[in-house]
This record gives sequence, structure tokens and C-alpha cells, in this order.
Amino acid sequence: MAGYTSPYVLLPFPDLGDDVSVLIRNPQLLPPSELTPEDVQLDDRGQPVDPQAANMAMYKVFARLIVAWKVYDASELITPVEIAEDADPVTLFESLETTAQPRLGAISPENIARLPMRIINRIGAELGSITDPK
Repeated sequence: MAGYTSPYVLLPFPDLGDDVSVLIRNPQLLPPSELTPEDVQLDDRGQPVDPQAANMAMYKVFARLIVAWKVYDASELITPVEIAEDADPVTLFESLETTAQPRLGAISPENIARLPMRIINRIGAELGSITDPK
């Protein structure tokens, strides 16, 4: 088959759950325009004036990279509103572990913002591998 070797990278997360994974386009094979975030305003120290805008700019880059995913909404972890002072942590843990977590739908910057940091950091590491290939 003609073309580049490894045009896609599968990022499995077995420590996060059964078959949690993200399939991305190999960032080492993409043109710079696909990997460059939109400009955000910086302060005199070079830090983003609006950190949320900076995050969203990066999540837009991630959305261009991701081809498919089987991930869950980390922002939807359900915790009871009130927990009794004498609640048994083991019983509470067991009851919370059985709570279903919704899968994230469409790949979008807004949904990427709802991913666990573990997944966001791993996608970022793949992008970082462009400047420091192993």
C-alpha cells in the first residue's frame, strides 16, 4: 500500500476502563496548519490573558486530530448532594462504582474539555513528540 507508514495512532487507556481509547491522526505526518492553535491574547509575561480561551484553542487542534473515540464524560461523575457524616466510605464507594457514566458523543472542542486529564495529557504528549521524536 502506498503512503506513509502509521498514518494513525491508537491511544488505549486500559487503566481508565474497558476499551477506553482514542484514535488520532499521526501528528508527525500532518502539516503545520493542522497543528497550529488560533492566536490568543497574551499578557506582558507571555501568559494567556484568558486561560480558558487558550485551552479551547488547543482543544480545537485536538478535535482536528481525533478520528474516533470511546470515552466517557468525566464531568458527569455523579456524587450525592448530601453525604451523611457517618456514611461508610466502602458502601458509598461501592454504590458510586455502579453508576453508569455517559459516553461522549461527537468529537468537538466542547466535548474534549470534558475528557479526563489523563486523556488530554496523552494527546498533548503525542503532539509534543513532534518536537522530540523518539
